[in-house]
Amino acid sequence: MRLEQEKVYNCLHMIYVLFGPPGVGKTYIGELVSKQLGMKFFDADVLFDEELRVMLRSGTFNQQVRDIFFDKLSLVTEHLLTELGDSKDLIIAQAFIKEKNRGEFLHYFDEQVRYVLVNTTKDLAHFRMTERTKNGPHVVNDNVFEYACKEFEIP
Repeated sequence: MRLEQEKVYNCLHMIYVLFGPPGVGKTYIGELVSKQLGMKFFDADVLFDEELRVMLRSGTFNQQVRDIFFDKLSLVTEHLLTELGDSKDLIIAQAFIKEKNRGEFLHYFDEQVRYVLVNTTKDLAHFRMTERTKNGPHVVNDNVFEYACKEFEIP
């Protein structure tokens, strides 16, 4: 990762990353598991500010932009871990489309990351994505859905 600063926490937590294409249920599963097990949940889609949403929807969300996003996610994850104290682990929902970013995130957090691939059929994922956007604006629309499915690298 391009982050230059030293990590300022002694992380004893596990970070469970639910990843996969859009619409497969990462957020749903993350919220469910976090409630059942009393873990902290973070939906990384909230990090998509308007500028990133425009880039994603216009097809200019390239690897350089993806790297910037994951630097931001790493900093937010550090902050979340420092807030947890000693009692909880962290669940993050994020697509992590590229193997490169999954590897860097794993390395950055001293391999305290466990990835859980969430997947379903493309038809069901598209239906779920469409239903989710009916509740208001979301990071993913039809163009982003197709782009992310095409770009997703199976681990």
